Amino acid sequence: MNRIIQILIKNHVFFLFIILQLIAVQLLINNHFVIESKFLSQVSNIKSKLYLKEKNLKKYFELKSINNKLLQINDSLLKSNINLQRKLFLFHTDTLMFDSIVTVQANVLRNSWNKRQNYITINSGKKHNIHPKMGVINNNGLVGITHNVSGDFSTIISLINTNLTVSAKIKNSGKFGTLNWDGENPKIMQLTGLPKNVNIEVGDTVVTSSYSNILPADIHIGTVSSYKSENNTNFLTISVNLLVDFTNLNFVHIIKNPLKKERKLIENEY
Repeated sequence: MNRIIQILIKNHVFFLFIILQLIAVQLLINNHFVIESKFLSQVSNIKSKLYLKEKNLKKYFELKSINNKLLQINDSLLKSNINLQRKLFLFHTDTLMFDSIVTVQANVLRNSWNKRQNYITINSGKKHNIHPKMGVINNNGLVGITHNVSGDFSTIISLINTNLTVSAKIKNSGKFGTLNWDGENPKIMQLTGLPKNVNIEVGDTVVTSSYSNILPADIHIGTVSSYKSENNTNFLTISVNLLVDFTNLNFVHIIKNPLKKERKLIENEY
């Protein structure tokens, strides 16, 4: 026993070194495990973020594809709806003539609604067979009329432009007048020129008349919100709530009327 103690005392420096080495190795192993764990955790976090971005990117392109398909379906439904309205109108007027309506879809790039002369810019132009003085609609109703056209872009005179007037009628009675905007509320227009004896009620639908060479008849515009007699006249001033929300325009459809030129030609002979 004494011999062992003597050996330990004699070689205490060596044994202390061994003990310290063992402690150092243990600390290294522990620290290595912590570092490795942190590293693996960071890698896993980065991979998760990359997978999430990849998934979101795929969803974006999938949604874009779905959105385009829905827009194509919507475009087809719009054409069917316009043609059906025209057929019903022509059926009731006992005429054999039918205008085949075609529409071109476009994205709204710029739109003003808080000025007195408001315009809309779209991403379709001459390359898409767009020309000035063509009717423009969206899912809800009349938007305006094409104005200036370049190769790839067009501007539209918005319905809420004080310089634009449209021939419109009360759908139920067929009585027509002139629709314009007073530059105040972008949700309300004024229909004038209808006599006081017209049978009219709040909520009646207002549509385009057949007197325009630009716009097909029976395109929805809005509903009657109120009406009053004009002073010293036999006519009414009718307030029309617009169906189109001009503060939130994303897509429009430009109407092609293949019989427009023929009608204009024959009317020029008057």
